[in-house]
Amino acid sequence: MPTRSLFLLPVELVLPILGVLLIRTQSPIRGLIYRSFLGSLAALLYAIFGAPDVALTEVLVGTLLSSILYIITIRACYSAVIVVSEDVEIPQAIMDHLKSMFSELKMNVVLQPSKINHSKEDYTSLFSLKTLAGSPHAILDGNELCLESPILLEELLDTDYYRSNQFLDAIYCLDCQSSTSSEELT
Repeated sequence: MPTRSLFLLPVELVLPILGVLLIRTQSPIRGLIYRSFLGSLAALLYAIFGAPDVALTEVLVGTLLSSILYIITIRACYSAVIVVSEDVEIPQAIMDHLKSMFSELKMNVVLQPSKINHSKEDYTSLFSLKTLAGSPHAILDGNELCLESPILLEELLDTDYYRSNQFLDAIYCLDCQSSTSSEELT
């Protein structure tokens, strides 16, 4: 019995580490991976300690079903809603660039026409509307892209497409310090 306990000690120590990683991660994909490993290890421990019914439930519901639902939710949320002015026609070249840049992040681009007053206060109120819940949002104002998510800003600035195609004057986030303009990249 003591050898079995010593064998399981590393597995038991990994569970709280995975739990902390799961709670602290900002990436939905990493969260899915941590949750799957956590459920699998917990099911293994349940089975070893003589609770096969609990282990089977953990595998079916805790790991399998929650992972499938999580994957469906992640895929559904991987669209970026870009708010554009109702009065301005967006050039096809900019739309092609935006779609290519976001597709590198496996995201679709959805345009949402709206009345934009071209002021930062208007952006803040627009981002706080309940009608813009769900997917990450951005405002395309002229040749500048204002994002609501600092995480999305970092990911977009790191794309190979944006680094090699400087098609916007600036990409920035209202609530963060990171931003870029075409002069900073050259």
